Amino acid sequence: MTQKIHYQANICGGDFTHVRECFDDWKSQTLVYRRNQRMFEGKQEVRPLTERVFPNGEVAHEALERVCDPGDPYALAAEIRDGERDVWLVMAAFKEEEK
Repeated sequence: MTQKIHYQANICGGDFTHVRECFDDWKSQTLVYRRNQRMFEGKQEVRPLTERVFPNGEVAHEALERVCDPGDPYALAAEIRDGERDVWLVMAAFKEEEK
């Protein structure tokens, strides 16, 4: 068996206090594609990735993917301001057993 990394992500607006509130709410929700697992299961908190604000979701996603590790007990959040919206992308990495 080999291990594959998969990512869970969600998005919300507001300040970082609101991001924490959303994260706590998300943790109580089950995954659509895995009914027996909760979103961000095993992650205790959300932390800001950096003070940098990203210009779009793609750049933020790539930055989060580079630093998220399945062993982290937390999720990371990146702020995105694209001129129209100010949102946060929250992401965490998980190990997945392949058969």
